Amino acid sequence: MSDETTVTGADNTAPSTFERKELIEGVVQKHKKLLGEYNDEFGQLGNKLKELQESIDSSKRNREEVLEKLEILTEKRQLFYHQAEKTLDEIDSKVSSDMELSRQVSLIKEKLSKVKGSLSVDEEKAQVDSILQAITSLASKASGISDSLGTVKERINEALSSKIELSSIDCSEEDYNNTIASFDKEMAEIAPRHKWLENRLESHQEALKYWEAQPLVDDAEEVKA
Repeated sequence: MSDETTVTGADNTAPSTFERKELIEGVVQKHKKLLGEYNDEFGQLGNKLKELQESIDSSKRNREEVLEKLEILTEKRQLFYHQAEKTLDEIDSKVSSDMELSRQVSLIKEKLSKVKGSLSVDEEKAQVDSILQAITSLASKASGISDSLGTVKERINEALSSKIELSSIDCSEEDYNNTIASFDKEMAEIAPRHKWLENRLESHQEALKYWEAQPLVDDAEEVKA
């Protein structure tokens, strides 16, 4: 006969030699023993579940922060390149009477349209270096557009900086999703046992309360445990 059966179920096979006082005290001790054991495990699992939930909440917050940062940096990169293009359009209007200068501006705009695409950091750096060299060459041949060309350089460098910062973010949304899924799985494995312990503790506490309230009468009456 298991401990659970002895202390929680009706025990009609209790030895008749047991006096009521001894039997009740034995049942009470059994309930206390199981309550102590279950309480320890219940507390440990409760702490683990709490830690896992905190990890999930933290991962979700970090995921949102990273996604927001990725979105901002992506938009900044595109905005800076767009501003550079608009300034080049203005420069093109100013030098339109000079076919050679206009041709060089068009080449720079063509290169810039390509660098706006999806490139690796190294590829984008190489493309930007080529564009900046072309801008420097153009500045040496034209007058009255140096400030505008300087603005174009600034915007392109800012766009490249955004790209570099984007590439430095190691964790993707998928990484965070996988981490959260792992925590969820671990919680799902622990939660049923935690709930079972909660129910057993409640059952034993009720039983203990009942038996502790029984009068300790010294007779040979059999007791239902």
